[in-house]
Amino acid sequence: MAEETKMERAIARAFRPRRRMSRRMFLRQSGRGAVIAGSALTLPAILAACGIGPAGSGSAGASAGSAAALPSAPAGTLDFANWPAYIDIDEETGDYPTLAAFEEAEGIDVTYTEAINDNEEFFGLVQPDLAAGNPPQYDLIVMTDWMIEKMIRLGYLSELDHSRLPNFDANALDLYKDPWWDSGNAHSVAWQSGITGIGYNPTLTGREITTFDDLLDPEFAGSVGMFSEMRDTMSLTLLSLGIDPEEATVEQAAQARDKLLTPAQAGQFRNFYGNEYYDELANGNLALTIAWSGDVSQMKLYDNADVEFVIPESGGMLWVDNMAVPNGAPHPLDAHLMMNFWYDLESAVPLTEYVGYFSPVSGVADRVLEDKEAAEAEGDTEWAAALEVIAETATPSEEALANVHNYRRLTEEEEAEWNDLFNEVVAG
Repeated sequence: MAEETKMERAIARAFRPRRRMSRRMFLRQSGRGAVIAGSALTLPAILAACGIGPAGSGSAGASAGSAAALPSAPAGTLDFANWPAYIDIDEETGDYPTLAAFEEAEGIDVTYTEAINDNEEFFGLVQPDLAAGNPPQYDLIVMTDWMIEKMIRLGYLSELDHSRLPNFDANALDLYKDPWWDSGNAHSVAWQSGITGIGYNPTLTGREITTFDDLLDPEFAGSVGMFSEMRDTMSLTLLSLGIDPEEATVEQAAQARDKLLTPAQAGQFRNFYGNEYYDELANGNLALTIAWSGDVSQMKLYDNADVEFVIPESGGMLWVDNMAVPNGAPHPLDAHLMMNFWYDLESAVPLTEYVGYFSPVSGVADRVLEDKEAAEAEGDTEWAAALEVIAETATPSEEALANVHNYRRLTEEEEAEWNDLFNEVVAG
């Protein structure tokens, strides 16, 4: 059986497109539109990408946070909301090969929508239905750890039936089991993860970047990027002040505000970015910026070989994006089957080889190295070199984990106060 699996992988490699493209390059060439698995871009798809879904029936969904009994059989349909370009794509057709494999294996039609550009923005779109107990538009969503914690606290996520998730229980790395934001993975399982640190271009900075305070150096005024995600920017600033973000008080958050406000008013920052920071760093408009590790790995491989990623000496932030089922989702069993699917190596490896982030699945790095060796044997040196880098980034190193931190569990009142402080900086 093992030899048959290797043969199957060799056949798959033989038919793999040789022209690789970064996730962001695909976004740029597709006009940043939504792509639906197995179908053309349609008006409903465009509306879904904007967070405009069909009107709810008004009937009550599952009770808040309850472990509702799953149907005995899948419905055969699934609405899956994710972040832009966060899945493996066939660059020539725009289809999702691994999703297609799931559809064929399970007999489930997947509507896959790139509907999430920002945690808070997407939360604002789905919150009214969840609060009212209406059936949500999506069966499966991907949100960052701190937002998962918030949605659990508000009772907006269904409890998972782990008897339907055997691959997670067997193959998930310990780092992603029983996490701080979701005890026992009762409501979520990891999708991919990474580190928030600094991305920079040494040809533009003229020197190595090692500290958060480098972002505030007047030498780089106007060519520095910060994140519009409050928790990332404020947490890195707190670390630079010697304060653990996980334990920070509102008064200490005000110190972070004070540290950022003067440079913001002096024009130090080009902008506060979401996903779009990638293009600005890749094209040289930014010399240095807060950045996500996997993005810089991909950028270095496919868009700009000069860029580097560094965890500041004061520390970075470890984040995990997670799959979860909103309360009252119409097709919860189909969502469970999808979550279980991604914890099989045959599904996890192509995902990691495309997106370049940390995989929560055991054995992915070793399998990527096997693919590297096969690529070398085939004479595909460019792809082999890329796979060598991806293998290194598939699992966080012990050194990296020693210098990263978790986000603070903010109460609703604290979150409002932290947001007010951060908005002062953004407004300048």
